[in-house]
Amino acid sequence: MNTFNKEPVLYRPVEHSSPDNQYEYLLHKILVSGKKKTSYHAKNKENEDSGHKYCLEIPGHMLQYYAPNGAPISTVRDLGTMYKGAIGEVVGFLNGAHTLDQLKSFGCPNAFWKKWVTKDKCDVWGLEEGDLGPGSYGSVLTAIPMLSGKTFNQVRALERQMLNNPFNRTNLITTWYTPLDMGDREQNSPRKVVVAPCHGNIIQFDVMDDRSMNMTLYQRSADTPIGLALNLSQWFAVGMMVAYVANLNFVWYTHFLPNAQIYDIQFDCVKNLIAREARTLPRLYLRPQREISSLTDFRKEDFELEQYNPHPKMDIPSAI
Repeated sequence: MNTFNKEPVLYRPVEHSSPDNQYEYLLHKILVSGKKKTSYHAKNKENEDSGHKYCLEIPGHMLQYYAPNGAPISTVRDLGTMYKGAIGEVVGFLNGAHTLDQLKSFGCPNAFWKKWVTKDKCDVWGLEEGDLGPGSYGSVLTAIPMLSGKTFNQVRALERQMLNNPFNRTNLITTWYTPLDMGDREQNSPRKVVVAPCHGNIIQFDVMDDRSMNMTLYQRSADTPIGLALNLSQWFAVGMMVAYVANLNFVWYTHFLPNAQIYDIQFDCVKNLIAREARTLPRLYLRPQREISSLTDFRKEDFELEQYNPHPKMDIPSAI
């Protein structure tokens, strides 16, 4: 049994931390320089009465967080318990969850997926109601089909390599599996996922000689006002879990966004958000009250948030 690192992130004292406005700057940049794009969401009957017609997008942006300065949990609006629901979601993914009921069992709020896995939406891809599909996050992370007929579990492979060969440059996993997420009927491989994985498409871990760990994530598409705030929270938590199990110090978290967007029905809310002053990021701690032997042992209850001083909560509409 490994002696696990009880403090995967060594935070600075709050008085020595700097306010962080990277997220607010990104929102501002999209509003000012984003190009108009007619969203496919606008064609969905669920959005007929929402007023949604288009979105603004920018091609490529990087967010980079020095972990000791604080966890990237948005202070521009109070996320309440949503950040913990997002951690529950990603914990479910690491354990292979791919249905609404499975995700709920790990503490993912029903609201996160309910509108996206209706019978009508699942029927389009030949899936059962409530099933995200074999091309979804949990399935791809834990059960990629192999030529042998067996499946490959990326989470287990990553864990073993981080323990046995942490300095390798191949510590990389993905939530994207092209044959099922994009699909191609000409090659007899139809798409089999309700929502093609938007985040975690590439997750890479890099370890230095001093056992400091850097994590880099590629997110193909981001609903910046809503989804991105939760994605930053949950994947930073994954970095903490990996560092905890591998006895490393999590130092840099880098998040690449090749396509960040804001929907027209969100513009007024975003203008309000970017008018708010930057505040110091909170501290997210990993404090399991039991022995942890694997990445799949963690649960959302193992995380505690401290020194969180956000601006007031804001409800932001989303295109379905």
